[in-house]
Amino acid sequence: MASGAHVGLRRGIPSDIPFIYRLEKRYIEEIENDHLARWQDSIEQHLKQWVNSLPHTTIAHLRDIPVGYLFWEQEGEKAVIASVNVDPSFRRRGVGLALLKSFEDEARLTGCSVAELGFVIHNPARHLYERCGYQTAGVEGRYLLMTKRL
Repeated sequence: MASGAHVGLRRGIPSDIPFIYRLEKRYIEEIENDHLARWQDSIEQHLKQWVNSLPHTTIAHLRDIPVGYLFWEQEGEKAVIASVNVDPSFRRRGVGLALLKSFEDEARLTGCSVAELGFVIHNPARHLYERCGYQTAGVEGRYLLMTKRL
């Protein structure tokens, strides 16, 4: 990505599912490899979630090339990030930040007052979440839960 290049954002569409699958699989292989077999065994459930979440999916792109995504689910007044992922070759360039800010704006517009996310504790994205004002809300096994008032 060229320095200063503009990251565009758009709503997810069905043809984005293969892109989401590839990034999700890569994440599992790199960050939670011990869960790969279980993840693969649950692929039909993941596909259903990805399709059902398209109305709350944002795709980040550069010149029509997808480089990242975020999808979330609403639970009452809580907006829960189900997954956020940026292609490794486009990380640390503002893509994740753009996705996170867009999510927060959208969640506010739908009446949510709290944003929540959970991730494996050793995920380096934690630094981005902390910089954006997310605070630790608890630990569930090896997952750290963070929240932010919107």
